[in-house]
Amino acid sequence: MSARTIAIVGDEATVTGFRPLGFAVFPLAVPAAARQLWPELTSGHYAVVLITEAVYEQIAELVSARSEQPLPAITIIPGAGSAGGAGEARISAAIERALGAAVTIGAEDR
Repeated sequence: MSARTIAIVGDEATVTGFRPLGFAVFPLAVPAAARQLWPELTSGHYAVVLITEAVYEQIAELVSARSEQPLPAITIIPGAGSAGGAGEARISAAIERALGAAVTIGAEDR
């Protein structure tokens, strides 16, 4: 069994700092380019794939189609200058599915 690594996909300002940590870094000039990269990201080489919110917005249906697959674990992260809304919404939806009820987290709870 070969070792799997972590991949990160997004704008250059967000992803390049992860290269010294050993991540497979995929800087994209245009978030929509992630569609062509998707087969490689889900080929089994990566245990975790981090994608920025801008990329997620372009490939949300591809991510959703793999939501029941154990690997790679796909996590949405805020990009440089992003507020973090898409990732937070996805986590809230997962919590709601697991608990059967919505859990509201306000700014005062953080």
